[in-house]
Amino acid sequence: MTPIGTELDSFVLRTIQAAYLAGKVRKTKDCLGDMARDGLFEADVEKILMDADSIEKAMPATSERASSPNNTHYVIRGTSTKDVNIYCKVCSNYHPQTNEFICWKLTSFEKK
Repeated sequence: MTPIGTELDSFVLRTIQAAYLAGKVRKTKDCLGDMARDGLFEADVEKILMDADSIEKAMPATSERASSPNNTHYVIRGTSTKDVNIYCKVCSNYHPQTNEFICWKLTSFEKK
């Protein structure tokens, strides 16, 4: 994975953290399934996202379900409330016609 520049890293991470605190980060069905499978809870999500001090740009969202080519996945790594290494992927979500930003989605959240 390629780190994305320091200033942009900080801006993207702060934006995701602010959205999480405002209750505006959605979780996909895949993410909820990952959490259930690995016994992870909302407290783990909060700890990973709010304790994060770095973020990596992983890739453009290329899934057939991606609504816009502007959607991008970012990786945040941290530890759960039980001190287990966690990997999560957060995706920006843009409107397919207007390319306006819609929301952040937590698409993957699992033990690594």
